[in-house]
Amino acid sequence: MMEGSMELSNLTLLSGETFDENVLGAVALRQRGNDTFQSALLHDFDMMVLMLHEEQETERIITHTIAGDRRTQSVHVGLSALERAVMAGDNNELLTSLMSGEVIWDPKGILAEMRKELIQFQGPLKERVLFMEFSRFLHMYVKSKRYLEAGCTMDAYNCVLIALYHWARIEVSEAGYFPEPAVWGQVKNLNSPVHKLYEELTVSTETLEQRVELILLACEFALMSKMADCCAMLLHILSSRKEAWSIKELLQHSGLSQLQAELPLVLRKLVSRSLIREITSWAVEAGDGHAIRYTL
Repeated sequence: MMEGSMELSNLTLLSGETFDENVLGAVALRQRGNDTFQSALLHDFDMMVLMLHEEQETERIITHTIAGDRRTQSVHVGLSALERAVMAGDNNELLTSLMSGEVIWDPKGILAEMRKELIQFQGPLKERVLFMEFSRFLHMYVKSKRYLEAGCTMDAYNCVLIALYHWARIEVSEAGYFPEPAVWGQVKNLNSPVHKLYEELTVSTETLEQRVELILLACEFALMSKMADCCAMLLHILSSRKEAWSIKELLQHSGLSQLQAELPLVLRKLVSRSLIREITSWAVEAGDGHAIRYTL
């Protein structure tokens, strides 16, 4: 692996694209024989190059080049966009390139450090991933339950299937591994109960409604048992100051801003379980009501 050793001129020859000294790093993901998964990510290009920039106006810029008979797709992203992709865990191209690609330009060691953090998967990164996955797990569980109550069985099935995906990512994270986009292979190796539930949902001979009901019961138990540990990040934020937090302030926090849809529901569940408290006070912006703030 050529960690930061390749010159920009050689990098230009490799990708067929000209770029400047402002590039913080680059990772190349190449076709590997009969690797179907890798081929799908590359979209039939011979190589994909992830180009990391300090910041750029557009979150992602894609270019296509050809050098000889080799076609390359270059994906230009800002550092903050790549960090968000790591947290969200759902961008196959960026994460697979970062984890499995060849580092071909890394003069400041940024990519090497990101890889190291993903491999070690400890501290704030693990805490943040656990909270994000739990929030999405809870959100999809509630959506599935409401769809089922409304008689929309197929929609309930779709939502609970996604809920299981987020539960699987929690299981992998709890085991000390960064959850990869293709997470079910990781879960199977852990012999986790969520893998058996996935099989129950997809191949059982019971009716679809019965299968969804069964999985929802298991999800509810898992959510209650994992809530305190998975929400440690939010609990730390709430305890970081004496004043209670409004929902607006929490959603403006850098660690929570990606959870616009999920955070309100998480807060309500934490209140109902007495893990946090809500404080009401009169406020002009609340109209005729009282503003709700959250604290430990």
